[in-house]
Amino acid sequence: MVRGDLAVFPFMPVMQMLLSSGRAGRLSVAHPRGGELWFQPGEVVHARVGGLTGEAAFQVLSSLDGGQFTFAPDVPPAERTMELRREAALRRLIEDEAAWPELLRLFPDWNRPLRFTPRWSEAQPVTRTQYLALRLIPEGQPLRVLLEKTGLPPRTTLETLRPFVTAGLVEVAPAILAGQ
Repeated sequence: MVRGDLAVFPFMPVMQMLLSSGRAGRLSVAHPRGGELWFQPGEVVHARVGGLTGEAAFQVLSSLDGGQFTFAPDVPPAERTMELRREAALRRLIEDEAAWPELLRLFPDWNRPLRFTPRWSEAQPVTRTQYLALRLIPEGQPLRVLLEKTGLPPRTTLETLRPFVTAGLVEVAPAILAGQ
């Protein structure tokens, strides 16, 4: 078993090591956006973060900038939701790594819900993709649940919501409201 801290050993080098080692097993990351990845020699075969699996879960895991990780060798996956060979997985991580910092600055706490501000108007024109994300805001569920329910890749959902947050039409609910 291998354990470590992603603040000391960042996610990308850990992934490089595991994919290059040819080992099979499960990588678990304890973090609010954490989850699990299963490896077969040289590839990622399953990912899970909350209610997300496969590519969507892998995308969320690529956002990790901290947390405790544990690699348990020879733990088989419960299912196979992806076939991401070493080079493709690393390329995807590099692409995703650059896109996350701004989104995490705007959406730092995925356990808090979003809400419409008084500036929001029902006359606000939206695209179909925007509608898929915006329609879930009144439910008042944490952002992580909204990301699971849209049916869109998590980063796409956040990028879709970004202009509404920057325009002051949608905001992350204050911590006081998030607990209600």
